[in-house]
Amino acid sequence: MSRHSIFLKTANIVAFLLVIVVNSIIHVGDERKQPDTEPGDNNTLSFENDNGTVPVTHLLPAEYTFKIWYLIYTLLGGFIIYQWTDAAESVTVEGIQYYHVAASILNVTWLLIWRNENLVLLDAFVLAALFLVTFRAYNIITEYYPPKVIWDRIFIHYPFTMYAAWTFVATILNFWAAISTLDTVFLSTIAIAFLGAIGVYFSDYHKRNDAVFAATIAWALVGIAVKQQDTVPILIASSVASGLILGGVLRVLVRRFVAWWNLRQIRYNPETDRLIP
Repeated sequence: MSRHSIFLKTANIVAFLLVIVVNSIIHVGDERKQPDTEPGDNNTLSFENDNGTVPVTHLLPAEYTFKIWYLIYTLLGGFIIYQWTDAAESVTVEGIQYYHVAASILNVTWLLIWRNENLVLLDAFVLAALFLVTFRAYNIITEYYPPKVIWDRIFIHYPFTMYAAWTFVATILNFWAAISTLDTVFLSTIAIAFLGAIGVYFSDYHKRNDAVFAATIAWALVGIAVKQQDTVPILIASSVASGLILGGVLRVLVRRFVAWWNLRQIRYNPETDRLIP
């Protein structure tokens, strides 16, 4: 293991711990702080979600939706450990490179400024940069480093796929919070349709039929449907969009199961064994 490799992996550890520590400090502070204003007060942003990701808008999902961050951070924690194995050496050093470190710095920056209503637009752009960085890492991993074992999939592909997909969703949510003219039922419905189209693309038309990326978007849309159920156009749009995505995800999973089953039959069928010299 080269010095560069050790330095990079150590930087990944420090960056990951920084994100966790900042998250923890912010959440502890939020639990101790009592809101000074009622939701909807025009002098301040109104927040309802546990994670504190976005203010209240027509695109705000149900509170439980933001728990996906715990899963993402757990998988990234697995990556931090798995990166030290020989199996992850190449993808960590040559593939992911410093994208995880850059993403962590942007993540921390976003967390530190998200509650300031004077910086909410800047915060949205920081989150957009975070999405671009994570999506770049996702693209490299999926294009050049296909999983060889199940651990590659769990600790390399899944965390960066979900990270990219969720920051994509969160970027749209934050721009809706930053630009009040976007927060109408009509434009919000269009945004939901756009998210649905992206999810369907990744499940049905992406060259790797990425069910995880699509399912992450569907998770957000289901949360929007639950939270915004009193707004009929948004309820219908988010329900239909999430249904189409989940249908595509199901098709991908069925095709993969059938392919796995057929391969298993070929490997273990006694009739085929006789043909092997």
